[in-house]
Amino acid sequence: MYAFRYFHYRGLLKQNKGYYGKYKSCLMEKNHYQVLFLGSSRVEMHYNTRLFDSLTRFNSFNLSMAGATPQMSYALLKIYLQQSKTPDLLFYDVDLNNLKTNKTSISDFNNYFPFLSNPIVRKEVNRVDPRMNHFYYNAYYSLPFSGIENLSTSAHGWLNIPNKTDAIYYKGYLRDTIHNILAYQKVFKEFAYLSQNRRDYLDSIVQICKQSKIKLILLSSSMFAGGQLDISNKKQISRQMSYFAKSRRVPYWDLSSLPFCNRRELFADHHHMNAKGARVFCIYLVDFFNNKTNKVSLN
Repeated sequence: MYAFRYFHYRGLLKQNKGYYGKYKSCLMEKNHYQVLFLGSSRVEMHYNTRLFDSLTRFNSFNLSMAGATPQMSYALLKIYLQQSKTPDLLFYDVDLNNLKTNKTSISDFNNYFPFLSNPIVRKEVNRVDPRMNHFYYNAYYSLPFSGIENLSTSAHGWLNIPNKTDAIYYKGYLRDTIHNILAYQKVFKEFAYLSQNRRDYLDSIVQICKQSKIKLILLSSSMFAGGQLDISNKKQISRQMSYFAKSRRVPYWDLSSLPFCNRRELFADHHHMNAKGARVFCIYLVDFFNNKTNKVSLN
C-alpha cells in the first residue's frame, strides 16, 4: 500500500501544468511574484493573471483554491511566504456569501496529500484539518480518500500526457470557457453576517501582511445582479466589511455590484464569472486600481 501510494503521488507531482501544476507551484516551489490574488474559486475564475500582467506589467499569480475559507487562505499565504519571495501587493477577495459560517474544513482535502511530505505544508494544513498528519503517516487511511480522478491524473503524469484542464490554467487563473451564458436558476436569498471565525482569520491575513510589509487590498469581486438576488441584506454586509477594513486601516473595494453585473452572458452562475466576464472584470479592476493608486498606466 505504501509503495502504491508513493508511485501514485509521484505521478501527481510530475504534473507541471493545469490543476496540479498550480498546487505544485504554490506549495513546493520558490516564486518571485510581485502580486498575489488570494481567496476561493471566485478568485480562481475572476482574476485573469495573463490580462492583469499585460495591462500592468506586473508579475502576478492566482494563489486561490476552490472552497478556501479565510482560515485556509491564511494557511496558504503562510506556506507561500515561508518558501517564496514576499510579494509587494496582495488582493484578498472577500466572499460575501460565505462570511456567516464557521466552517473550518478543507475543500478537496485529498488534493493536498502529495504535498504533505513538505513539513511546512503539513504543519499549516494540519492546523486547519487535524487529520492531515494521519493521512501522511497512514497509507491505509489516506488511499481510500484519493479518488479515481486523482489516480487518472497520476497516470497522465507518468505517461506525460496532458490533461484536458491543462490549457485552461495560466499562473493559477482558471479560464472558464465552458459556461457561455448563465442559465436561469432558482434563488434562495440568505441573510449574511461576519462570523467570529471569519473575522479572526481576516484579522490574521491583515496582520501577516503588515508584518511582512505587503500592501493588502480587500475587495469583493462581481456577483450576478450585484448579489442582491442571493443576499437579503447585501448593503448591510458590504457596509460591515467597510467598517472592518477601515478599523484595520486597509482599503476595501466592493466591486460586487458593477454596471455589467446584470449581463447574464458574463456569468457561469450567480457567484462565478466565465472567461468573458473575467476579462471585463479584470480590465475594470486595473482601471480602478490605477485611479486609486496612480501607479499603473494603461497607455
